[in-house]
Amino acid sequence: MNPIITAHTPTENVVIECLLRDGYWDRTEIIRLADGSRRVRKQGKGNDSAGPWGTDNLRQEALYLLNLETDVANLFPQLQSYWDNNHGVGYEMSFLEQRIDVAQLARQGVFDQDQADTFQKYLGTRVFSQLQCPTSIQTPLSHNITDTLRSACQWMTEHPDFVGLVKSPELVINNQSVAGLEYNLSRLGKSEVLQALDQQPQVRLHGDLHLENMLLPAKGCNPEWPTQVTLIDPVSVAGVQAGHPLFDLGKYESYAIGELPAMRQRKVSVMGFDPSSESGCYGFELHWQDPELAPFRRINWHSSMRTCYEAQYGSVDQAVYELLQAYYAAAMVLCTKGVERQARALKLVLSLHLSF
Repeated sequence: MNPIITAHTPTENVVIECLLRDGYWDRTEIIRLADGSRRVRKQGKGNDSAGPWGTDNLRQEALYLLNLETDVANLFPQLQSYWDNNHGVGYEMSFLEQRIDVAQLARQGVFDQDQADTFQKYLGTRVFSQLQCPTSIQTPLSHNITDTLRSACQWMTEHPDFVGLVKSPELVINNQSVAGLEYNLSRLGKSEVLQALDQQPQVRLHGDLHLENMLLPAKGCNPEWPTQVTLIDPVSVAGVQAGHPLFDLGKYESYAIGELPAMRQRKVSVMGFDPSSESGCYGFELHWQDPELAPFRRINWHSSMRTCYEAQYGSVDQAVYELLQAYYAAAMVLCTKGVERQARALKLVLSLHLSF
């Protein structure tokens, strides 16, 4: 495990060098200490947090890093301090010089396919064989998932533009006939997919495993470069850090195929929310022609990772996979706005239907 952390307040007398990320419930900044050294500070946004999970999630992130075993601790930056008091919740971790997230490197066209495959194979081995160790779990993952799906359903019921996705007995999304969200949620408790979710061995997860949460040296100068990866920002948006091992693969693939970044950057068009649209007919289309998404078409960022998963756990349970995709979308319905929220809502309804 990491050394015992003794600091319980933010480090004082620091200079904020730059903002790295303005997240849903936190701000991540590079700070310079009085001795000239740097750290990365991540702290909560308090009442400005998006969605219902902010403060508790940041607390769980810090404790996750604090309790890592030695054999996987080197996958993450070292935790330097952690506070949870009248200063709010936050933590500081070591600053890694000249590191950049893999998503940015992908957009810069740095990787060829062989390097991308080497990266995936290393990542898959470390995540599925080491990080995902068996663990006890107090609350089954199915409870978190059903609670989040119901919260998204309740929110959609209360907003006129979305209520049709909930109440309609039959919809068309991307030319596919699906049942409305309310009907499929009523089926979920009696379905086998929730049992399958909890019957698999429960493991520690990263929880938010995607290319923006992985760092590599900015300049690759040796054959080992694709394996020099550091993971950041564990624990999912709704607090998941243990459960079915497919959780991490599903989140990884949602980004690696380009869908998640397209929705985050609002490079997606939706139909069906305009009052003039044909009732019950919806669709969403990603802007694949956009240069920002081209790297996810030019390089295959997902197949080698899936091969690693299957080598460890066997073939992917497609029903569980679709349920997890619905869950990711539901969490984002509660945290996002505008066209992204609309696209996530459509993804939620479609994926939940496909899980049966």
